[in-house]
Amino acid sequence: MKTTQLAATARNGKVKGTPRQSGPGSSGGRILLSLPRTERSRIQWPTGQQMRDVSKHLARISREGIRRENGGDYFNSGDFAYRIQEIIRATDELLKKTQRP
Repeated sequence: MKTTQLAATARNGKVKGTPRQSGPGSSGGRILLSLPRTERSRIQWPTGQQMRDVSKHLARISREGIRRENGGDYFNSGDFAYRIQEIIRATDELLKKTQRP
């Protein structure tokens, strides 16, 4: 089964880290999206549950960044905030492209 890995990317677009799996079905702490195909389409779309899981993970990262900032770790918390803002901007751009005039 093909899976797509969501990972934080550096500003140069390179993916950091490698997928780690410790057992069948384990995502090794990373979000792995298996994209099901339908009979009508060869396009693989994420399921609603996968979309909700990604949203929960982003909220968890945001909370962790806030905790780190409160603990004085401004470098990592700022990096988290920047990356989440980039995800939000990219999502907003995608949404604008799907809107019909």
